[in-house]
Amino acid sequence: MIKEFLISLLHYFMDITTAVLIAAAIYMTFFGQPMESSILWEILFSGFITALPTAVLICFDTKSEKHSLILWSIHFLLIYVITLFLLNMFGWCSITPVSALITFFAIIFIYLFTCLAHYINDEKHVLLMNQQLKKRYSIDKNKSE
Repeated sequence: MIKEFLISLLHYFMDITTAVLIAAAIYMTFFGQPMESSILWEILFSGFITALPTAVLICFDTKSEKHSLILWSIHFLLIYVITLFLLNMFGWCSITPVSALITFFAIIFIYLFTCLAHYINDEKHVLLMNQQLKKRYSIDKNKSE
């Protein structure tokens, strides 16, 4: 279980950090803000801090769609609050209704980016496993005949 947690943490850290970097680049391009080198460390830190609850959530094996929906809703709100806190702590922006709304949509973008990355990765693994299973069963079938 610890190994799975660490693997999930690493995967989500990389995905979230990449998406945050993209969101920051888009924001800075539109609003013309210069980038200081310290922001890269802050992005890495925020990627790690937001990957933690994500990796923890993956450890919960819920059989119910209702419980999964509740967990993911709580997760989204937790990530949103953590992100607003980090924005304020790092001085990236003042927390106003407009910045809170932009942050909300940025988190949705990061969620979609992360889900898409994991979907594509999982789909590749499923195809590979199916190919290996077909090979194995065709070999076993040929041996038994």
